[in-house]
Amino acid sequence: MMCLLYDEVSNTALRVFRSKWVIGVLAVFMVWLKCSVSLADPPVASYIFPPGGQRGTTVAVKVGGLNLHESCEFEMLGPGIEAPATIQRTKTVWFEGPIIPQPPSQASEDYPKDMAGIVKLAGDGPLGTRHWRLSTSQGATGARPFVVGDLPEVIEDEIDGEPVPVEVKLPVTINGRIFPREDVDVWTFTLRAGESVNCSAIAQRLGSPLEPRLELIGPDGRRVAESDSSDSPLVDVQLRFVAPQGAAYRLRIHDSSFGGLQNYVYRLTVTTGSVVDRAFPLGGRRGSTTKFELSGQRLPETPVEIALPAATETGSGSFLTSVRVADQSSNQFPLELDDLPEVVEQEPNELADAAKATEVPAVFNGRIGQPGDVDVWPIRATKGMTLEIDLRAARLGSPLDSVIIVTDAAGKEVAKNDDLGGGQTDSQLRFSVPADGVYFVNVAEQFSQRGGPAFAYRLRIAPPGSPAFRLRMAADALIVLRAGEAKMKVRVERLGGFAGEIQLAFDNLPPGVVVSNPKIAEKANEVDLSVKSEPAAAIGATRIVIRGTAKLAEQELTATASFEPRPGDSTGGVVDSVLLAIALPTPFKAMSDFETRYAARGSVLVKHYRVERNGYEGPLEVQMGDRQGRHLQGVVGPTITVPAGVSEFDYPVFLPPWMEIGRTSRSQLSVAGTIIEPDGRKHVVNFSSNDQNMQIIALVDPGSLGIEADKRSLAVSEGRELLLQVRVSRGQGTANLPVKVELIVPAHVRGVSAESISIPADQAIGTITFRCVKGESLGPFNAPVLLRATAMKPDNKPVVAEAKIELVP
Repeated sequence: MMCLLYDEVSNTALRVFRSKWVIGVLAVFMVWLKCSVSLADPPVASYIFPPGGQRGTTVAVKVGGLNLHESCEFEMLGPGIEAPATIQRTKTVWFEGPIIPQPPSQASEDYPKDMAGIVKLAGDGPLGTRHWRLSTSQGATGARPFVVGDLPEVIEDEIDGEPVPVEVKLPVTINGRIFPREDVDVWTFTLRAGESVNCSAIAQRLGSPLEPRLELIGPDGRRVAESDSSDSPLVDVQLRFVAPQGAAYRLRIHDSSFGGLQNYVYRLTVTTGSVVDRAFPLGGRRGSTTKFELSGQRLPETPVEIALPAATETGSGSFLTSVRVADQSSNQFPLELDDLPEVVEQEPNELADAAKATEVPAVFNGRIGQPGDVDVWPIRATKGMTLEIDLRAARLGSPLDSVIIVTDAAGKEVAKNDDLGGGQTDSQLRFSVPADGVYFVNVAEQFSQRGGPAFAYRLRIAPPGSPAFRLRMAADALIVLRAGEAKMKVRVERLGGFAGEIQLAFDNLPPGVVVSNPKIAEKANEVDLSVKSEPAAAIGATRIVIRGTAKLAEQELTATASFEPRPGDSTGGVVDSVLLAIALPTPFKAMSDFETRYAARGSVLVKHYRVERNGYEGPLEVQMGDRQGRHLQGVVGPTITVPAGVSEFDYPVFLPPWMEIGRTSRSQLSVAGTIIEPDGRKHVVNFSSNDQNMQIIALVDPGSLGIEADKRSLAVSEGRELLLQVRVSRGQGTANLPVKVELIVPAHVRGVSAESISIPADQAIGTITFRCVKGESLGPFNAPVLLRATAMKPDNKPVVAEAKIELVP
């Protein structure tokens, strides 16, 4: 609501000092090469809302981020999706929320701005994760997910205030956002007696900081189920409930710590249909038809046969599938694929029985079915063999923290591994067979008190495969300043004993960009590539692909580098390109002196700044920074223009009347300018700084204006007219000023209005008339209305006070 004061502030508080335009565009570029410049303020991607959509539909999305200006470049990766190349600034949805206490209010906080675009999802496109990225003239962002589903979808119509239940029809996927802090979303639906409902949400898989908690409320208002976790590796939180009676139920979702901001997005799926939590075994042999035990909701009690593909579109070792039950498809779930023979455990298998020895290579499928369980796999091996023993569990979504112990026929331990390293809890080892015979591979859970049906694994035992390699990028976006240099890390996973040198090539590398020594040395596991931009390189982002080639005798080995946004998440997808941004540094910067001043809440505080232009003489646009060193506590500021050639300006901020007295407020600015290159291309560049000299620092004092009403709540109904007496109190600086009193109604509240009144300078009391529309539904009254009192000082700076009024239907 404070944004209503922007125009009043910006029209009165800008003072500029003019100088001459002294340099032409060509000369400016020469000066920039010689002078010190500020680093670029790169773009930051915060969220996309909704974070997904139903295939076959068109979705209006809002993309939130930092330093995106009036427009930015936008790309969606993957099949079956169309998106605009550029998205435009739109109105940013903002709710202030509760007052944040110390110390949380002293933490840094981002204030993303919304950009709008339209995304089209093909009806025959594959389900699952796509990725999107942003770029500006000052950089590029890494990939973030967007999920394509097949159920009907609902997008939350966000409103401020207490939660208002919204009815949905099942099955449904709900796209929502927990915003502001302490927000709770409530969704209602009807269940039949005996009907099972599955409620599952993803948030962190979307890059959201939301830690969702679900609560199901029964028809009597009591909580009947709750969850803040999931037994399924496919979702962040899951709740399943069988209705004892046919009735309407309410599902509440909120952050576990009652946080909430613009980027706390979620997808919540509610269905009474088939849901697969997990499958056993976790995979099978390519091209075969394999039986799987499925666990979840509304699934067959007997194993289901699934035809596994001989190859996947991406060539990866896993694929997503679903099952049909009663003419409805379940959710998608992953299965791993391999070319080796498959063995599925037959209980009991806790004893070392040489008679059951299996020839290797093979893949063994098992699970630690209960705490303390140990699976023993006897294998037959010959002296001199080298076996790679690789247990895959956590990498496939299993909770198992495995331990492998290899013993000989006498029970002597000959090899052991707990974790394969890098924070990965799966086990892996290389075993050189010392003699012919039967060996026993023992698989257990690291912690003896853990185990259960979900603790499944795939144990691959085979000689080293053919020499090969895989390339992994450490990131999928790289920013290189024009005439500068940046490092890009590429890692290699060497397979089958391959240790040779790998030459790297770069598809679509833009002119003027050079990669030095593009190779990975023999036996090396990674390389930091030096990417350099020439002074004449074009500003902008280019999608490049990194390919590796190696020689092995007469054979040529090749691989394309990829990036996993969520390593180990088989539903998270991969990105096989890098968005390389040649960025333009910011030549100018703003400066000021350190000062701390007392300022009354409800008033305007102005700070003086200087501009070091470094050859740039164009106009500058100044506004509140998208990234703040502290929570703003409701402080707002306008967008002002510093004219071309002017090197000083004043910037005003408004301190809301509800700020806590005695608190310290710190605000910082963002300064943007448009650089026009000799060929006419335009680039918006930005400067911001959290240096304390740049901050607008205020110690909050009591306000000099107050307002109170004779009633704190009013009963409203259609066609009713209500009188409310208000009293204003004036202090220093407002004692002889008239006061305007107006009603501020939340945007979503319908049917209530009031004409503003003016209380003369020599009076303190006035009456404001509330009018309720007749013949039109009123409300919802889930948030109070505000009485706002404004006194305009002689220097045209407003002083504001507010009072809340609850409306009760």
